Amino acid sequence: MKYAALIALAICTSLQAAPPDPAPALFRDPPPDAALPASGHAEQITSHGEAMNAMVYVPAGAGPHPVVVLLHGFPGNEQNLDLAQAMRRAGWAVVTFHYRGSWGSAGTFSFDGAVEDGGAVFDWVREPALAKRLRLDPQRVVVIGHSMGGYVAAQVCASRSPVRGCALIAPWDLSYDVRLVKDATVAERDRIAREQFDDIDGRIAGMTARQVVDVLAKDGQRWRLAQAAPQIAKQPLLVVLAARDGDDCKALELLPALKAEQAKALRVVTIDSDHGFNDHRIALESTVLAWLAALDKAK
Repeated sequence: MKYAALIALAICTSLQAAPPDPAPALFRDPPPDAALPASGHAEQITSHGEAMNAMVYVPAGAGPHPVVVLLHGFPGNEQNLDLAQAMRRAGWAVVTFHYRGSWGSAGTFSFDGAVEDGGAVFDWVREPALAKRLRLDPQRVVVIGHSMGGYVAAQVCASRSPVRGCALIAPWDLSYDVRLVKDATVAERDRIAREQFDDIDGRIAGMTARQVVDVLAKDGQRWRLAQAAPQIAKQPLLVVLAARDGDDCKALELLPALKAEQAKALRVVTIDSDHGFNDHRIALESTVLAWLAALDKAK
């Protein structure tokens, strides 16, 4: 592949530095604060007139706390809540939510709608009244997304300002899958739906696994991950890849695009794991916490 050398260079460069020591937040609870303890808040966030179910994990202390908007994938079976808790122990407030039409949130799911929802949540955490109530710092907002959430994160970071940092974890490039489904027969599309999207049905409203395949074939080229490169190249950026993942989640087009944009604050890390980092959760948490710590020092 023509991008292989560029990608390898970016990955190898990022791994030359010695890995940081595991942050205490990986294995140790912070001191309690009797007056302002750590807390969790069930919220509903409005996006285009529909209520989305959300949770805000707030650290102990007066703050104001820097904020992570944490975006799950499609349909969101892996929500990375262990990562959310680790980030809270490290002093970050974390907002998780379910896109419209997913996991009980009102409305109908769509890929374009998910991007709109991510933007709505980013705007929500910057509202002064909310920031005061939950002790948030609206000027220090980081967006982190996994899988489809990585695609959404890139789009949100490209369209919003100021963004303190953007992290893409095994980001799904929806356009990559077009080649798999565009010329497939009806029977082949049925098989792809059964094998590749077997975790969709019953989890989102408005789209079946079979419809996902058709939507990707028809519109997938519109959802190119690399389209966000010119904007996100200007921001502190972390890309975490899984060595045993599918090629559609390895940023094969994004990384060369970022290099072409001369991204100045890009860190790329590859972990020997699968798409869900199922056997390397601590490694994933350690990578993200170290990057957040560096962001905080550079504030």
